[in-house]
Amino acid sequence: MRIDRALLTAATAVGAVALLSACSSGGSSSAGSTLPGSSSLAVGRGIISPTGLSPHAFAHAPLVVVKRSANGHRPKGGEKDLFVSNYGATDIEVLANKTWKPAGTITNGITCPDGNWVDAKGNLYVANCDTSAPTVVEYAKGASSPTFTYSSGMTDPVGVTTDSHGNVYESDFEGGAVNEYAQGSNTVIASCKPPNGLVEAAAVSKTGAVFVASENGVVEYAKGLSGCSETTLGVTTGFDGGMVLDRKSDLVLCDQDNNVVDIIAPPYSSVTGTISAADPRAVTVNKKNNQAYIASYGDDAVYVDSYPAGTNEATLGSANGIDSPESAVDGLNYVP
Repeated sequence: MRIDRALLTAATAVGAVALLSACSSGGSSSAGSTLPGSSSLAVGRGIISPTGLSPHAFAHAPLVVVKRSANGHRPKGGEKDLFVSNYGATDIEVLANKTWKPAGTITNGITCPDGNWVDAKGNLYVANCDTSAPTVVEYAKGASSPTFTYSSGMTDPVGVTTDSHGNVYESDFEGGAVNEYAQGSNTVIASCKPPNGLVEAAAVSKTGAVFVASENGVVEYAKGLSGCSETTLGVTTGFDGGMVLDRKSDLVLCDQDNNVVDIIAPPYSSVTGTISAADPRAVTVNKKNNQAYIASYGDDAVYVDSYPAGTNEATLGSANGIDSPESAVDGLNYVP
């Protein structure tokens, strides 16, 4: 689960206190913004990794889990729907475009919904950040049960994307890597660990270049992940979150520290535009490139904004069945 730099710092401090204690005892977009680390940002999850307190432990406060049916219901078609990774309810909330009314849920295969994605054929992918059983699940267009599950080499999946050939890329936060799979195969065909820390997101261009956002910046693998030859981009951002590419090959990147979504045009040396968002976790852009969907941790909502202007067209929250959204993607998603 993605977290803010402030929370990560707090996590380190709390972990240090806990370890010292153990040693001694044993001998908005539109609606305003919330500063990372403020009292409105919840902590807790109680997950401990072999090397200490996991960053996941500080991502969310205890949540009231809404019980759903065993398999949920997904409307046929899918191209007219918005799919929201509903962390608080442990499901994918399906909303009808334009009206944004709840149109069904997906629960089968969902354990810890984080980043999500729809490929050019309408297949839906969801990254399950469950570190005890990490997976990326794939659903065929219109399906409410997984058609394939990826898990090989995963530690902490927080993001997923595809390229023009249908290859699947998993962003592994605690693993600090991006893993590539052929569609429908659970074998890692390439894996790279960027030098800048915990991996938040990946985006693949029309030419096959892979961009990877980590805690301390963005790198580019110009010839894909094979060989893991990266270049660190010159742009300076805050604590990165989700990231996609638009039709102009601009990077669209969540900056959690600065409460904005950055638009970064080639050659990716500086931020060329921003969209206001309270602690944005993930962003996607529709196929027409005229609408963006931003999951806001600060407002516990999904912003539907015009793109690239950033004018708010709707803010989706509890009235739409949303509880702690981590990502949202349109059935007609833009895939470079």
